[in-house]
Amino acid sequence: DVYKRQIPDIFNRRMKTGISRIDSLFDEGILPGSAFTLTAKAGCGKTTLMLQILNGMSKNGYNVGYFSGEESIYQLAYTANRIGAEEVKIANMTDIDEIASYMQDLDLIIIDSFQALTSKFKMNSRQLEKHAVQTLTNAAKLSECTVGFVMHLTKSGDLKGGTIVPHTVDANLKIATISDADDDAARVIY
Repeated sequence: DVYKRQIPDIFNRRMKTGISRIDSLFDEGILPGSAFTLTAKAGCGKTTLMLQILNGMSKNGYNVGYFSGEESIYQLAYTANRIGAEEVKIANMTDIDEIASYMQDLDLIIIDSFQALTSKFKMNSRQLEKHAVQTLTNAAKLSECTVGFVMHLTKSGDLKGGTIVPHTVDANLKIATISDADDDAARVIY
């Protein structure tokens, strides 16, 4: 049949987080080698959610890591211990090429935050943004290690920086509080 398409096997190897609503959000699991962003106002639970996802994946046998340029290793360890995410590898690391080199051995990484990424090479902010997203999404595809970028918002709620990152990744997620919810911890993920 001329119209029959070959679907690469990677689409059938989606990684399960063990959190049914998150797996559904990612079309029944996270696609290996994909990239996504996560945005939310400060204090909405970006770090907690990402650690919960990584913890679920770790329990399912995946090798995962959290690279932070935002919180100290002690703050991250405290949050990870508080929510029971004790098997998640955490590191204070921001160098783009160094992080990319670790992706060969991992199934999914979270970078918190994209705006904290650095390089040994001199470049302006636009060049750094382009270098970071290209280097890390290319490494994701080559290694089949999914990369999640936590992104900052401006005070007005817009994405901080240019639009190259959200246009390059496969999915853009946003966490919002529910103003009329009985539970202060209730969140919506778009």
